[in-house]
Amino acid sequence: MPLIQIEQDNPELIAQVRSQIEQMVERVRNLPNTVIAVVAEEFVRGYLSALLEQRLLSVEQWKQLMDETMTAAKS
Repeated sequence: MPLIQIEQDNPELIAQVRSQIEQMVERVRNLPNTVIAVVAEEFVRGYLSALLEQRLLSVEQWKQLMDETMTAAKS
């Protein structure tokens, strides 16, 4: 299997993650405190965890994005 180089905390990846967070907020803005809101938030958390597991995010960046997700979900 050929090796590929990856960049941890790639700015393009971070922008894509923030876009996912924004989309989650838009989906649930009119449906707060519903199952849909919980599922959307869990989707983003799972997405972030997968990126961390694959070492595409550093632990520090993961924590920051998780905090942003929590803040966005509460807004």
